[in-house]
Amino acid sequence: MAAYEIIPWLLTPNTRGWIVGPNYNLAQKIAREVKRIIMTDLKLPIDSKKEISGDLYYMKMAGLNSELAVKSADAPDSLIGDGVDYLVIDEMALIPKNTYEMYLRPTLSDRGGWALFCSTPRGFNYFSKLFDRGQDEKYPEWESWQFPSTLSPFFKDDLDELRKTLTDETVRQEILAEFVSFAGRVYPFDRFQNIKNDLRFDPSLPTYAGIDFGFRASHCSIFQIKHNPSGIADVYQIDEVAMKNTKTEDFARKIKSLGYNFHGMFCDPAGAGVSLQSGVSDIFVFKQQGMILKYKKDAITRNVVAGVGHVRRWFEDANGDPHLFVSPKCVESIQAYENYRYPEHRNEQQLKEMPLKDGRFCHANDALRFALVNLFPMRSRMAGVIDYV
Repeated sequence: MAAYEIIPWLLTPNTRGWIVGPNYNLAQKIAREVKRIIMTDLKLPIDSKKEISGDLYYMKMAGLNSELAVKSADAPDSLIGDGVDYLVIDEMALIPKNTYEMYLRPTLSDRGGWALFCSTPRGFNYFSKLFDRGQDEKYPEWESWQFPSTLSPFFKDDLDELRKTLTDETVRQEILAEFVSFAGRVYPFDRFQNIKNDLRFDPSLPTYAGIDFGFRASHCSIFQIKHNPSGIADVYQIDEVAMKNTKTEDFARKIKSLGYNFHGMFCDPAGAGVSLQSGVSDIFVFKQQGMILKYKKDAITRNVVAGVGHVRRWFEDANGDPHLFVSPKCVESIQAYENYRYPEHRNEQQLKEMPLKDGRFCHANDALRFALVNLFPMRSRMAGVIDYV
């Protein structure tokens, strides 16, 4: 739809417009469609254009002097320039309020331009407030619409089947285009931000594992760490092993069979306890398979509430940026991150600090926590010695 809103303006002489996304990759979704309509469907001449690896960044129509540029909100300096007649902003819910108000909104003033905001809802944020204006008669110059995926002729999924694998909130947000509160969720996991479809094992990066033991359900999450240009450590979950009703020996063999050269493997300190059935500890069983598991035994690291708070920053930092990215192959982990919750409380504003130990979604989250609190120790003013066993 957005591309077809752009075409009439691109064919109007002396107009200037921008397509803006949270990053260039997302902005290209609309740009590619505009390029296809102009060049393939309409077969119109283009005076000049800038392309990189097939992606469109600039287009100027021949004989019309009309221009279209593709911009990224994560590069604010690129948003400074002459005024525009229109802005088409994709995934507006992921663009900070300040970026729009300080950089994008002023570009419309010089030429009396208009803006179209397209986005999947992301809770009740700035985008939801803009949407509400379109529903409010006090803002006659605003209009807003909802287009659930189910209205698309290309939507082939069975909604009832999706509800079996996705949370109700996720279905309502991602499929039904509703603004949804995720109250009670432990982590702000967002499939759009935290799942990275092209994530693969990188042999140049160190590989780590977080392990949670359990006879009914055992879980191993496998990660690689890479520091981004800002020096912040991004965590990439490339694989997982999730087994139910299995012995520790079988669990260990399965992990070993994957062939990773682990730089560190971290687990629950309880794994050092001797089993009454086998007479040895889970950690010892892994050692027999050539895998050395480590853990920190100080009270700070073992504190679940503190650990959860420590882990949360990787899902989303104070600026709303993710630093934990998960491969779509990690199906069990993704469901666990989405469904990890605090106990329900009569007063929804008061949630207990300890997440639910439900025996289903807690294992992958514990494995993640064991890895991150060991790889990135929590600082504390409390006295004591922190060391590995």
